[in-house]
Amino acid sequence: MATNPTDSQQQTSFSNLRHDETVLKQMEQISEEIARRFPLVDKTESVLNLKDEYKEDEVFLTKIDNVADAYSKFRRVRGDGNCFYRAYAYLLFECCKADTALYERTLPKLENTLKWLIDLGLPAFTTEDFYETFMDTLREYVTGAEKTEEDLLGVFNDDGMSNYLVVYVRLLVSGQLQHKADNYIHFVDGGYTTMKEFCDKEVMPVDKEADHLQVMAITECLEFPLKIIYVDRSPGPPTEIKFPDNSNPDVVLIYRPGHYDILYK
Repeated sequence: MATNPTDSQQQTSFSNLRHDETVLKQMEQISEEIARRFPLVDKTESVLNLKDEYKEDEVFLTKIDNVADAYSKFRRVRGDGNCFYRAYAYLLFECCKADTALYERTLPKLENTLKWLIDLGLPAFTTEDFYETFMDTLREYVTGAEKTEEDLLGVFNDDGMSNYLVVYVRLLVSGQLQHKADNYIHFVDGGYTTMKEFCDKEVMPVDKEADHLQVMAITECLEFPLKIIYVDRSPGPPTEIKFPDNSNPDVVLIYRPGHYDILYK
């Protein structure tokens, strides 16, 4: 027989609810403040400006100096859980604009991805929507003779458009991991028993950060290699990792714990 909650239980429940609402409101305010202060993708600035964030940390200061010996500028990408995917998409657009041969190699690969993803079991209607936005935006930017860096920044700082592009990169990662599951499954931990389960929980949720496996997948999927320079508290100079490891990438990201930005010579 069901019993009615006591006044004390009701008060506790209401108190917990108010606490949850307060926490959610605080999180929303923090997100709004981040959005006001930091563009999704910013203009380039000196790598040495990173030292302002680590004024009392000699390990990081030394490693930033090491990075500055080889790279003069970096481009901030908002740290919202999408920074890797957004940075990778931005670099792809930027490099395709600058390198016609790269664009001509990459475009057919991308054009084949819609059918490939649908054949893997992704929903046709929504996948096609993200695909068409990605492809139309890429073609318009690369083939538009008048298009400049400011135009690309405008695209990537438009919340709706930028997030559509991010989602399609996530779809490509998910597709690659599931298509080549036997190659990647041994990198998966956390109790996942199938690659689809991993992708549903670790790749597709918006704001879920990318890790080593996701980086491997997208660089192999599009054959657009990448180098990441890791600036952390490990001993020695910054670690550099190429994706794939036998590649010679022209594009570089800098990784600080939990966050990726773009590096330039």
